[in-house]
Amino acid sequence: MTIITDTHNKSVVPIAQDTRKATFSSQWFLEKAEDRAAPVRHNNNLHVYICGEEAFSQIADDLKKAKSSVEIICWGFDPAMELTRKERYTWPRGDTWGDLLRDVAAGKYNDGKPVQVRLLSWCGFIGSTLLGAHNMPGYSHDSKTTAQRARSLNSDDWTEGVAVTRPDQRKDFNATWYQDAFHGRIEHLAIRTRNNDRSAVNESLKDEAGKRGKVENLGLKVVPTDHQKTILIDYEYENGMCAVGYVMGLNSVTDYWDTQEHKFSDPKRGEAWEGANDQQPGLKPYQDYACRIQGEALVEVSRNFNDAWNRASGGGAQLTRQHDPASPPAGLARTLTGTRHSAQIVRTQPTEKEKTIARLYRQASSFARRYIYVENQYFQHTEWAEHLKALRAEYAEGWRACARHPSKLPKLHVMAVIPTPEKGFMVPRTHDTVRALGHGTSMRNQDKMVEDELKRHRQNGQGDLSPIAQSAAAVGDKDVIAKDLEGMGLRALMGSLWTFNDAYLTTQREELQCLKEWESTATDNSQGEDVSLSSQRTKALREKIFKARYREIYIHSKLMLIDDGFFMLGSANLNVRSMAVDSEINVASDSVEKSTDLRKRVWGIHTAGTQDGGDGSPAKIEDTFRKWEKLLQANARAKDLGNALTGFLVPFEDDRTSRIRMG
Repeated sequence: MTIITDTHNKSVVPIAQDTRKATFSSQWFLEKAEDRAAPVRHNNNLHVYICGEEAFSQIADDLKKAKSSVEIICWGFDPAMELTRKERYTWPRGDTWGDLLRDVAAGKYNDGKPVQVRLLSWCGFIGSTLLGAHNMPGYSHDSKTTAQRARSLNSDDWTEGVAVTRPDQRKDFNATWYQDAFHGRIEHLAIRTRNNDRSAVNESLKDEAGKRGKVENLGLKVVPTDHQKTILIDYEYENGMCAVGYVMGLNSVTDYWDTQEHKFSDPKRGEAWEGANDQQPGLKPYQDYACRIQGEALVEVSRNFNDAWNRASGGGAQLTRQHDPASPPAGLARTLTGTRHSAQIVRTQPTEKEKTIARLYRQASSFARRYIYVENQYFQHTEWAEHLKALRAEYAEGWRACARHPSKLPKLHVMAVIPTPEKGFMVPRTHDTVRALGHGTSMRNQDKMVEDELKRHRQNGQGDLSPIAQSAAAVGDKDVIAKDLEGMGLRALMGSLWTFNDAYLTTQREELQCLKEWESTATDNSQGEDVSLSSQRTKALREKIFKARYREIYIHSKLMLIDDGFFMLGSANLNVRSMAVDSEINVASDSVEKSTDLRKRVWGIHTAGTQDGGDGSPAKIEDTFRKWEKLLQANARAKDLGNALTGFLVPFEDDRTSRIRMG
């Protein structure tokens, strides 16, 4: 036996050593009476797909099997995005969203019988204005398509059949599709848009802990987004017998398609002009997930769609679907095969005063005893990190109260894999969160800026600390944090994902030849230091060449794994925006089978199959953690030398500074 703190009554209670046992599994989930939580559904088949190639291929296959209805909620919709991609390297490479939904609605795959398609997309100020319509490319209030505008501007030159560039073809495809959709020219397809309720967001933020400045509060209140991503197929057909759905982090925008190989340059991802990414070569690598659901958890996916659709504006009739929590459609569980998995749908929905995602993050984390794996786009929710530490401190206190020797205290390994913060104003919140877990120096310049200000304030004792320094000071002194983490047996690491250019001998041929010539003329002094102008320029060129061989894999993921006994994924990031402001939806499960399989697959991908955690035992997790630390350092050295990486894991680092903070 061992002990853990019960988060409901704050007492120390004994529990079984293995949290994966079914007798303990129900503790992961929320109780229905709390925070508007949906019921736990025990009759489900779940499958998690990693990255866009795998997920969107299955989605396309399921869409083609639709018999009655297809209902999609998305943050953004790119009609020209290809779900499937053939061995062709220019657009279109395969089934596009726009053509696929046209064909599904027309009954092309259903013996000519139409299928009702409903598409609900967020269309707010950020996506339509600040992001240059990135989330709905081609959507415009202009009544003309790109081709029609071209004809009117160049009527003498335009003739049917004249070849146009791929960018123009793609833009015209999107513009035409949106014009047809919004004007009812695609039979059996209805489209609506929504934008989050600012007054509801304002009320939701009142309950959130932590200090936020005027700029940060304004950003949260003025530009909330609808960030959910779900697909629901045939929910009502034959009482749910054929129903299938998805809860995911993947956006239906072409930038988010990638393979698990995360190649440095992959023409199948697309060219820069196809998406919002202006980097070369082509669109950048992405990491993300989707969970396919069959079974009774689809009741909550349907209810979420039903209510959101009826609040939105656009075409199509209102839905009158009823959702009795106690009586799911009988067909939902009738065709399940193999092991049945428990699952709970949790949301952030300010309009309905629901914050069950934040609640479940805290609840599930309270039972972690071997590892917590977090892979998230925004690692900025310092309150969660502090809550985790408080729980762990209680655990350690309970251990000592039971007269257990401190050296025998089981270690909790927190493994966070996160990207470089997307914007500079995200640096301060990220720094506070990694600092809370003992890794403030991974953002060395921000850390130094904060430490310098705190030092000046301690020495002079004059003036007020800046909000950024106040926030860091509230997290605590670095030496104290390190000591506390050691005392509570909590070990943490921070990694990012990068990919290597295997073709550098070809793509960097000219630069390498130039470097070779320069190196042959470089001179050193007696201490072996470069002193000549040629030596200085040689060093600069060498660093430039090495740096250009690596490309960050953008982590769009929202995944948490705990102790091979729990996983959660969906649309919610680890920041206050996703916990209280944006509409979000996640799926969580206590399936040992699925959690273990997912841990092995994900860790195996990141480490080139070398360190997937094995059997997940405490000893194996501790060994894996140590080897991950060594792998991070080995890959860091490889980057410095311009060599290939083992897998994708490198230490998380960000050298930027910012005094502007937004969550």
